[in-house]
Amino acid sequence: MTKLIRADMIRMFRSRVLRLMMLLFAGLIVLESAIVTGDDVEAGENLFSSVIFGMGSMLLPMFVSVGICLIIGAEFTSGGIRNKMTVGHKRESIYGSWLICSLAITLAMTVILVIASFASALVFGIDMSDTNAKATVINLLVMLVCDMGFTAIIVMFAALFTGVKSVAVAFIYNESTMMIFALVGEVYKNSEVYKLVCRFFIQAQNGFYSTIQTTDTPWLTALCSGSLGVLATVAGIVSFRRKDLK
Repeated sequence: MTKLIRADMIRMFRSRVLRLMMLLFAGLIVLESAIVTGDDVEAGENLFSSVIFGMGSMLLPMFVSVGICLIIGAEFTSGGIRNKMTVGHKRESIYGSWLICSLAITLAMTVILVIASFASALVFGIDMSDTNAKATVINLLVMLVCDMGFTAIIVMFAALFTGVKSVAVAFIYNESTMMIFALVGEVYKNSEVYKLVCRFFIQAQNGFYSTIQTTDTPWLTALCSGSLGVLATVAGIVSFRRKDLK
């Protein structure tokens, strides 16, 4: 499986689609930083937090989902999966390689997020004087775990739906989840049950994180989102075993 992971890692990170997603993501972070510096700042608003964590919880999952779905989808259309199975790779190994490489992509996008956000803050003069380094690192790690939990769900979609269909399914899932949580939050935002459910979904966590203080019970959020990712992985492997690849 090590050779399979290495081959998939090289193929994915050489993909023009992924490189384009990374460039667009970095460019949008810079653009967002430029925009927020020109807006009227509300009392108590932290612009740096709104950029790094807003983009990380809202935009990063969208770019990751599109990139992963298109890259994995290309294996269905090109016959890459059949070639892997012909040389003896099991479906579990193929799925596991996709998952590991996709998590690596999410990590790489998070690194781009951090570098672009800090660089843009310096270029555009965004105030970072009240940034708490420890809180920022902890919140970034928790958000990364949540983004990876989301990534596991996207890999499941990419394995079950062929090509562009997986992009559409991922988009509908992402947007509908954000919409549902936004609407339900208007009524039940103070509900403990609602707050607990939000910990499972990165789409519901806009505003969870800041560069000033650590998010509430970070280990619980990481545990919830990570558990959802594990469940998606198990469901994905079971379903991929039964998928007709003929």
